[in-house]
Amino acid sequence: METTTPNMPIQQDEAKDVSTMKQTQNPNLVTNQITSIQQDGDASPLNQTNNPNAVMSNPIAEDETTLTTESQNRVSDLPNDILAEILKCLPAKTLVRFKCVCKPWGTLLTDSIFIKSHLGRNRTMFQSDLKTNTRLILARYCDTLLSTVDSEAKNVMQEEELDFPLLKNLPYYVKGHFDGLLCLVVNDGDEGMLVVYNPSIQQYRKLPNPADFRSTREAIGIGFDDTIKDYKVVRVPSNYCKMKVPGYKPKVEVLELKANTWRQIPDEHILPYYVEHIFQSTEVNGGLYWLVEDNRRNSLIIRFDLAEEKFKMVKPPEEFKRNVSWIGPLKDLLCVVHTRRLSEVHVWATNDDMTWRKIMTSSKYSEPPASDLFKDTFRYMPLCYTEKGAVLMSVRGERFLTFDNRENMFEHVDILDAKNWLQETVYCESLVSPGVGVHQTEAAASSGTAINYLTAEDEAEEDNVEQAENSSSVLQMMGSLKRELANLLACTVGLGSRHAQG
Repeated sequence: METTTPNMPIQQDEAKDVSTMKQTQNPNLVTNQITSIQQDGDASPLNQTNNPNAVMSNPIAEDETTLTTESQNRVSDLPNDILAEILKCLPAKTLVRFKCVCKPWGTLLTDSIFIKSHLGRNRTMFQSDLKTNTRLILARYCDTLLSTVDSEAKNVMQEEELDFPLLKNLPYYVKGHFDGLLCLVVNDGDEGMLVVYNPSIQQYRKLPNPADFRSTREAIGIGFDDTIKDYKVVRVPSNYCKMKVPGYKPKVEVLELKANTWRQIPDEHILPYYVEHIFQSTEVNGGLYWLVEDNRRNSLIIRFDLAEEKFKMVKPPEEFKRNVSWIGPLKDLLCVVHTRRLSEVHVWATNDDMTWRKIMTSSKYSEPPASDLFKDTFRYMPLCYTEKGAVLMSVRGERFLTFDNRENMFEHVDILDAKNWLQETVYCESLVSPGVGVHQTEAAASSGTAINYLTAEDEAEEDNVEQAENSSSVLQMMGSLKRELANLLACTVGLGSRHAQG
């Protein structure tokens, strides 16, 4: 069981649903059931809306507070294991909306086993393609987060503003991310707020601040400790605080989301290095990484093992020491970028912290005008792969490019209406909740689409969290669900056909 979500076993309202889960899987039966649903124009509001000559009528004939009994039964006729396999292939935001289709789906989509299975699939696909489960978020100064949405046009993405009013008009930094959870520090004019936020399910949680917390100037990371099945937030010594705070004492502290309390790591396990507060942590293979410098300005990498809670040094490739401009994850690899002035950009990767291999070499992008005095010091950040295998890169926080290593070619990528951002973060969509004591954003609470992972006791304490399970929310969402449900049915028919052929 995931520690971030309480154990919620799948339940069925009727004995028929329980027996359906246990029956032998018959692909032809599944195909026939789906075909019947697609062909039944009287019972299916989806088919009614697809018919241009049809007069739109109330999809709920007898009782406006529930879906039709016939539609509910046909959906529940799908074997539960097949339904789960289909649903876990869909994006997290889609699944949040599907929760309101019917009660059995809502139960399945909030089950911890399903959430873990969905997350496992997303982890394997993360950073493979922005059209799947990988999302790019842009942090803006004193403004809300922007998330990118795919566009039909080539090398064009659209942006949408995330409904997270907590950030409005306040400075903040994204300090790290893992499994769809963003760790942010918000400067509220006091000592600051430490927040864990999942934009896919529109839930956030305020964490307690450690002692002597310095708001956005702190260096923070987040990752997952597989030995205890819990997420950890880690505070490490800040270079800004070392320079600006009189009497600053460096220390390392850890907060487990389940325990929700800070504890200090013994001083003997702390390395004598300080992290720039603007750097995000990098989580790879159970460790948090940061880029630091020694007294000679040589670039070093430190790793904090989330299970052992100890640091170690990771040496960059021997070919260079000083010119490491960036470190980050790329498909379960720790990557570093080395930039040679006026010449090339090299990306190196390791999966064991010892053996490095060069995975990309490119000439610098030549678009900046000649009058730009800083064109030779552009900061290149590989973010993820595209569906064609090129690498999406950010250049000094001002533009985005794709680089095809096979053809040694750059292409400009335009994000419509996006400008003046401070940070780029590529995160994995997930259904993972920030844990006990979460809040929903206003949009999630009003739409009735938020998935609630709280226990009954926690729900009583969280008066601001409202669950809209009534039929009005279902009716309001039917229009937006039409296309996604049609795609789901098509996928099911294809799955049944492949089983039948086998």
